[in-house]
Parts: sequence; C-alpha cells; structure tokens
Amino acid sequence: RHFLLILLLIPLLIPPYILAYSWFGLLGRETLLGTLLFGFWGTAFILFSIYLPIPILLTILFIRQINPKLEESALLICGWPCVLKNITLPLIAPAMVFSFLLVFILSFGEFSVANFLRYNVFPTESFTQFSAFYDFKTATVSAMPMLLIALIVIFIERRTSGKVLRFSTPYQPILIALGKRQIPFLLIVALLTVITVLLPLLSLLWQIDGESFALALKKAFAPLSRSILFAALGATLLLFFGLLSAYGIENRLRGWKLLDGMMLFLFILPSTLIGIALILFWNRPYTNFIYGTVLIILFGYVVKYLFLSSKIIERKLAQIPHSLVESAELTGASPLQILWFIIIPLAKESLIIAWLIGFIFSLRESTITMLVYPAGLDTLPLYIFTQMANGKPQIVASLCLIMIGIVILPLGLYFLSLYFTKKGAVVR
Repeated sequence: RHFLLILLLIPLLIPPYILAYSWFGLLGRETLLGTLLFGFWGTAFILFSIYLPIPILLTILFIRQINPKLEESALLICGWPCVLKNITLPLIAPAMVFSFLLVFILSFGEFSVANFLRYNVFPTESFTQFSAFYDFKTATVSAMPMLLIALIVIFIERRTSGKVLRFSTPYQPILIALGKRQIPFLLIVALLTVITVLLPLLSLLWQIDGESFALALKKAFAPLSRSILFAALGATLLLFFGLLSAYGIENRLRGWKLLDGMMLFLFILPSTLIGIALILFWNRPYTNFIYGTVLIILFGYVVKYLFLSSKIIERKLAQIPHSLVESAELTGASPLQILWFIIIPLAKESLIIAWLIGFIFSLRESTITMLVYPAGLDTLPLYIFTQMANGKPQIVASLCLIMIGIVILPLGLYFLSLYFTKKGAVVR
C-alpha cells in the first residue's frame, strides 16, 4: 500500500500539463479516445488524476485523529460496515467536505491542462487578456469571479468544517481485516494506479531514445539549474515563515485566526490571479529591484504555498507536550530560546518534510512563474511549456521525464533515509 500511495502522489507533484501531454502521446488526437481527451471529459479525467491524492491524504490524516476506543466500543455491537457508517464517516465528514472544496477550487483555477487540451475554461480568459493583449484592466476584471469563488469556498469551509485543520496527537488506527476481500481491493487500487499514473508515464518512455534524451538534457541544463536554485530558496523561505506562522497559530497569538484564514485563502486562490496581483503591486519604478529579479518569483512561491508548510509544521507542534515549554518558561527562557532549543529539535523531522514539500511544489510551479518571471530567468517547467508548442515530440517527452525525475528524487532520497534509519535502529 505504501508503494501504491507513492505512485498515486506523482501526478500531484509534477507540473499538471505534463500529465496532459503524456496522455496526448498515448492517445493522439485523431482517435476516438483522443477526441474525448481534447474536451470536457479528457480535461476532467486529468484533473481527477492530478488531485486524487488530496482526498486520499486528508482521509488518512483525519482517520488518525479518531480515538480508536470509539470504534472498538461500536465493534462490540455491530460489524465494520456499521462502524464505518455510523462512527468513522461522520467523524471525518468535515475532512471530506474540505477535500471536496479544495479539489473543486484547485481544479477551477487550473490553467495549464485546459490550455494544452484547447478546452475553454474561465482562467484562460484572464490569462489571455494579460499575456496576449496586455490589457491589465480587463484581465483584472475577468479574474474577479475567481476571487469571489475563492471567498465563497472559504466561507463554506468555515461554516461546515469549523476546526477541520486543527490537529491533535494522532492515534494508531484499527486495521480492518479484509480477509478474502484483500485481493479484490488490491486489484482495484492497482488498476486505478496503472490507469492514472503508469500508462501516461510509460507513454513518455515509449517516445524517447538515447540521442533525444541527451540533447534534451543539454538544452535543459540552464533552466534546470535555475529551477533547482529557485526551488531551494523558495523552500527555505517557506520553512522559515511556515515555522513562525505555525508557532503563532499553535500558541494562539493575536490575529492567529486571520493569519490562518489568509494562508488558506491564498492557497486556494487561482495562480493566475496571484500572478496578476503580484504584477499590479510590484511593477513600479521604485520596486523594480524586486520585480526585475528572482525575488518576485520567490514571493509567488511563498504566497501560494505557505499554507502547506505551516500546516505540516503545525501538526507536529500540536504533539509537543506543553509541559516542556512551561518548564522552560519557569527557568526564565525567552520565546526565542524556547523556539531554538526545544521546538525546533523536537520538530526536526517535520521541518525536513516541510522543506521537501516546499521544494517540490516550488519546483513544479509554472503559472505564477509564467506571469512574473524576469527575462532570462525562465525555469524548467516554463521551458517545457514553450517547447510543447513547436518542439520535437522526442525532445519534449525527454524534458518531461527529466522534470519528473527531478521532482521525485528528493522524496525518494528521503524515504530511503527513513528506511535505512529504521533498519539501523532494529539492528541496534
């Protein structure tokens, strides 16, 4: 199950248009399935494949917040179907509502997939007005409905989910014995993984050869280097501000509710709208030292993904016993000393995860970067996006595989380090 989960995560971690291009390489455009691909059903299916990990991860996360004693008590009266229906599902209902809203708004604001598949969606209008006609006023007005939708989603989330994103110490969930149903369940999940992940990735491998891959690697070296550098800087900034915001929210500092809501709002806000806002605010003669440099790209990363870093760290901070902090306060330790000598060492693993997630999402980001990047500072996702218009299929497929490899490599190294660490602990 861990291997299948990692595979299902891949579409979420790579630039969205790569999955669309992979399916195009597999189906073409003249076939019946290719015709469906360049339309509503193809766009919807690819967005489903991309955002499927979100409800999966949220379900796993919030099942671990359920006290197993509640389910154990119910098992004394009825079986697992009854427990799931009357205990488990009602308790994780807020997480289910939140995952629906989150996937809805992220799909609503996704631009690159529909743009590649030539399917007309609302974010395309605002992007076209800006990039093709340089009409800032029309682009801004066209983006207002997306802002309204984001505000409505925030309102619904607060009314229905309440404290869905407040974390407590996780419990060890009860495992359901599937018995004879284990193989059918495994086959269903494996089939889903093959269809949504492996088939499109294999289509990329089918298109390339050694010569095209070497040429693509040579062409991609400069934008790839910039992508890694920008992503590392962005991840570091996300870690720093994510730690500060998580510490403030967990300790209920003044304005923590506003901060929490604003981070969520910016995360679900469509990337095209964030890019236009950054341009309108920073494109001034006296702020050109920011707008004309890599800082504007880093600002985009922090604005968009601070919510992720903060929530990862906040979940760990919620598990640190308050008695440790209170003992340090009694000895006269300052808040900075408590943060440096107690909080950070105890949250070290979560900080590493937060940095990795910030690095990966900064590395894959394309829409905001496409709108704000200064001349000569294009990243690999942008280079691939432009090559898709008139590049050779073998080169484009090679570039996509390079991008996928660079995104997956940090996670692979992290999981390997965890495996060898646990193995070493068992040996000792």
